[in-house]
Amino acid sequence: MAAINFQAQFVGPIERGEKSQTIRKTARVRPGQRLQLYTGMRTKACRKIVSPDPVCTMCHYVHLAPEYITFGDASLFPSADEFARQDGFRDYADMHAWFKDRYGSDHFIGYVIRWEPAA
Repeated sequence: MAAINFQAQFVGPIERGEKSQTIRKTARVRPGQRLQLYTGMRTKACRKIVSPDPVCTMCHYVHLAPEYITFGDASLFPSADEFARQDGFRDYADMHAWFKDRYGSDHFIGYVIRWEPAA
């Protein structure tokens, strides 16, 4: 089982089932693992976002750049804007700006982690 923390802006989309993926620097989960999705970890406001724990369905390489996205397997992914919407952003430009602001670089290399609700 892996615990993943989310900023407050992503809680509503996760609760509504609109956001079912996240992008992280490390591939710390494997398909089939249960994921504990939290907000406010390491604070008094910590709470679990969904219950029961969803199940990881995919963990793949991703490289975000200003003008493109590179995936480990591009056939598994939609357009750049749709990919960004699945991650809780308005479009790819919005997503790229968020990552650039957060990590201080035009390029982000990490892993996209997707999940499905528990059966």
